[in-house]
Amino acid sequence: MIKIFDKAPSLNRIRRGHVLAAGSLVCLFVAAGCSSNASGGEDVLHGVIGEGGGELVGAQGSPLEGVHLVVPPGALARATDISISLAKSAVPLPKTAEACGPEFAIEPAGLALALPATLTLPFDENTVQTALRFDDEVKAWQLDGDKWGQVKQTDSSEGRVSIELNRLSPLAAGVNPPAPEDVVQFDFHPNPKFLSCLAQYPDDADRAPSVHATVVRGSLNDAMIVKGSYIKPGLAFDLFTVQNSSLLADGTPDPAFVNFGMAWYQSDLEASDKGRVSTTIRTILLDQIFGFDPVVGLAPTNTFQVGFWFNNPADAADCGFDVSKPTPFNGEHQAGPLAMISVPDATTGLGPLCTKPDTSVSPARCDP
Repeated sequence: MIKIFDKAPSLNRIRRGHVLAAGSLVCLFVAAGCSSNASGGEDVLHGVIGEGGGELVGAQGSPLEGVHLVVPPGALARATDISISLAKSAVPLPKTAEACGPEFAIEPAGLALALPATLTLPFDENTVQTALRFDDEVKAWQLDGDKWGQVKQTDSSEGRVSIELNRLSPLAAGVNPPAPEDVVQFDFHPNPKFLSCLAQYPDDADRAPSVHATVVRGSLNDAMIVKGSYIKPGLAFDLFTVQNSSLLADGTPDPAFVNFGMAWYQSDLEASDKGRVSTTIRTILLDQIFGFDPVVGLAPTNTFQVGFWFNNPADAADCGFDVSKPTPFNGEHQAGPLAMISVPDATTGLGPLCTKPDTSVSPARCDP
């Protein structure tokens, strides 16, 4: 669909051309200019846009679905043929970038706009998630000669990213996957006393509860992705970062354990009817997560361990939990016991959210 903005408030609307599919496997988007006519069999969106501005909109169900170019009044000095089509640039994206959708060309290439246009393009959610990134981290790369320059997004939604376009030139949308040193992986270990109340298959060691965390360092905050299986269906939990683990590095109970220390409520978890749990949180996590309270004289205290508690005390009653003595680990402060938790590093004694241990002191501390 093509919309032409006249100087008067009215719009002339013309449907023509085809548009890109949002479900494509790669995430390159290329922009150049526009042309005036479209033959029905071509995978191209055409339009003549003048000084009054206009839009090019990919039709739903067409190969260009999700493409939307908005040229504001005053961006063009004269009527200009603009086209958007599928393309494949000969210049690859930088090695630090990963494409996440189709590649486009917008022509006439190199045309400068007096005012920035807004370009929205589709991308593949699975590719972004596999790269351990989120919708608000999808970017675009603009080709200048034989070099790509990065363009930050102005907005995003599920499967869509928008940027400001100052000139028509090749663009490629994608993400920067995190560096290996910015990804932390760890497993949760069950609280042995309550394992049979946690397990979907209590008598099957091959299908014991398994919960894993992936933590990704970000520029403004970090992300923790928690996924697990073989949890009793329907169980609800409350996830906290805490100062101390009740388990040793090998997952056995710590005989010297006193309490969990500082604790921060982070998320809820709930097992599906297939026994799976999944959640994602974004906050400060790696190396710098802490709390303090000057009223009681509590100095900044890190919470480098992660655990989750039975939300309902009754869910652990069959394993010997005294429901008349709930723990404070839910929003109502009426939770059950610890279900699973991370363990300390065997050498430093620090939790997995510390990636920069300072062993020059004893006990070791984290270097923020």
